[in-house]
Amino acid sequence: MSTFSTFKGSDWNFRIFATRMIKVKSRNDDMRKAVAIDLLVDLPFAFLISDIVSIESVEVEKNFSATFNVYTSKKVEEVESGFVEFFEVLDVDQSFEDFVKVYWMYPNLITFELTEIEPS
Repeated sequence: MSTFSTFKGSDWNFRIFATRMIKVKSRNDDMRKAVAIDLLVDLPFAFLISDIVSIESVEVEKNFSATFNVYTSKKVEEVESGFVEFFEVLDVDQSFEDFVKVYWMYPNLITFELTEIEPS
């Protein structure tokens, strides 16, 4: 389990950590961001690459076992009333898939941070 985070003491709530099988589709070295497809549910999502992960290890068009910390924003003013609870109730177990699906509705309010990566 990786507990490193660049989000400590910020406007973000740590929600879960999860290890997923992904295929990296693109990478922006300057911003330390990438886009991947979760191979289990076939959904794309963007993620930040933690400073503890070598940017060169995140190779495009390769499959990996990757561990992510997932965060939700504490600022939920723009969230529809039906989704506020998703962001505010922190003790409810939600799956990685749930966060990826809601990410597509509120991309600025969910962040995935890559903390470990291994070729699969």
